[in-house]
Amino acid sequence: MNVVTTVKSIEGNTIVINDGQITIYATDDGINATPKVNDNASIEVNGGTIKVTMGSGDTDGFDSNGNLYINGGTIDVEAASALDADGTAELNGGTVTVNGEQITEITESRGGGGGGFRGGAGRGRGTGH
Repeated sequence: MNVVTTVKSIEGNTIVINDGQITIYATDDGINATPKVNDNASIEVNGGTIKVTMGSGDTDGFDSNGNLYINGGTIDVEAASALDADGTAELNGGTVTVNGEQITEITESRGGGGGGFRGGAGRGRGTGH
């Protein structure tokens, strides 16, 4: 799937990605889980290759109004806020690169649009907001 330009690219209550190749350029949220059907909004990535490039401003590469689980796959995000979850955010597997730097955990951060998370790459360098 190749989404050239959009505001919100992939949006749903529960988003599960098991495989495939996804390339997104969005100006608001690249992949967005929102509680439209029930209160259990979540994003779960188990495999595949995902490239998300966000426009400038208060934008999220992955935005879950619930939980975010990355269990596998290869993910490359270029965004001011790469990984935003209102609930649990777990990096359990896969390869995740945020703004050119590989991360090994998702840590809470502050600023921008609220409860964003960023990769915890150490060395005092932020990888999102």
